[in-house]
Formats: sequence, C-alpha cells, structure tokens
Amino acid sequence: RHEIKLLLAVGAGVTEGEFVNRAFAMNALTGQSMSAEATATVRLVPDPTFDCTDVTGKVFDDANRNGYQDDDEAGLHGVRLVTARGLAATTDTYGRYHITCATVPNEDRGSNFILKLDDRSLPSGYRTSTRPVQIQRATRGKALRMNFGASIHRVVGLDIADAVFEPDSVEIRAQWLPRVSMLLEELQKGPAVLRLSYVADVESERLVEQRLDLLKKQIMSEWQELNCCYELVVEPEIFWRLGGPPERRKGGSK
Repeated sequence: RHEIKLLLAVGAGVTEGEFVNRAFAMNALTGQSMSAEATATVRLVPDPTFDCTDVTGKVFDDANRNGYQDDDEAGLHGVRLVTARGLAATTDTYGRYHITCATVPNEDRGSNFILKLDDRSLPSGYRTSTRPVQIQRATRGKALRMNFGASIHRVVGLDIADAVFEPDSVEIRAQWLPRVSMLLEELQKGPAVLRLSYVADVESERLVEQRLDLLKKQIMSEWQELNCCYELVVEPEIFWRLGGPPERRKGGSK
C-alpha cells in the first residue's frame, strides 16, 4: 500500500466560494483508476480588511428638512436599516449604525450597494426627509457612508365618500371642487403628508380605487403647477363601513 500526499496552492485569480478538489491514481496505459477518490474542500472567505465593504452612517432628526445633519440636529435612536441581502442594523443612542462586511463588491468593477431605512421603526409622527432607499457604488476595501434624515411632518387629512362623486362615476361633484383649492392652500402653509381617506359603503371596490387614484392625480397635478416648496406625499387609504367591499361579502356568504 502506498500513500501519496498532494499539496495545492490557491492562485491569486480564485474568487470567494467553496471548492472541492478531487484526486485519484490512474493507470497511464489503460486509463483505469487504481485507487479510491480522495476529496478536500477549500473554502475561500473575504478578507475583512482588503475585500469587504463596511457601511456606516447616521439617522438624524432633520428638523429643517434640508437633507443634511446640521450641528443642532440630534440622531434618532432605534431606527432599523436593512440591506438587500437581509443584513440589518439598528441605530444607537446617537443615531449611529455600523454594518461590518456589508458586501463583497466585484473585484474588477465594484458593485452597487442598496440600503433601506425601515420607516416603520421611526419614532411616532416622523417621516423620511431623504430617500428611504439609497444606492452607492461599493469598491473592495473601502467603506461607504450613508446618512438618512427624518422629521416630524404635519398630517393633513381629507375624508371622502360616495357623496363627493357623481353617481357611479369618478367625476367629482361641482360643489366639492372648491374644497381641492382650499386643501392646496392648507398644504402650502408648511411641509405635510396628505392622507386621503375614503369611507366606502356599497360601491364596488374597483370604483373606489379609481376614484381615489383620479383624485390623487388631480391633487398632484395642481400641486406641481403651484411649484411649491416641498415634495408632497399622498397616502390613500380605504375604510369599509361593513368590513369589506360588497362583492367580497357576497362571496363569503355562499
């Protein structure tokens, strides 16, 4: 019985991953195997210093909503941030976070890195004042910094129902049109989130959705014409008096 040991060296061009090396003795004349197959698994992992990209940053109270942290603006504690790979981080008392080895960029050309702020983890009444999803180009061995701003917004509510529209139509009744102008005047007084609440009864679900969509588009169109001072966010919602649209209630009673 003879024992042969093979020593393999990992080349510089090998990327991260798990590789299985196989070896066996073969008769050069007959081409037949002369031994059992031996295997060895090699796992190459990124080097934390030279291959990984760490991501750091802050989530701050953007009181003046300019998208930058000024000297008098504190960090927000307990806000959750999530990467596209599912890695998560939570800000500390000062609003800081740090994700170690958040990604391993492509060695030749780098990679895009995506980080999302979970707005559900913001303090009550806060909305993001910067983009909730940020994308930056990552390069191996270099850290990224991503800051997120959030601030308390006014919430302006508009309750609507079937009586606001013509019967079985998406057209708003004439007597309600001046209310849209009054709404826009209120929104111009300061940054706010507009919440459109439709209280539905016996209308079809499709009609309710069409009405909300049309009203939202009309408000956004007139808001853009005003060329006002901030980006308006509209949050539509539907409440059913009887628990759901009529077509669903009929289906559930069969």
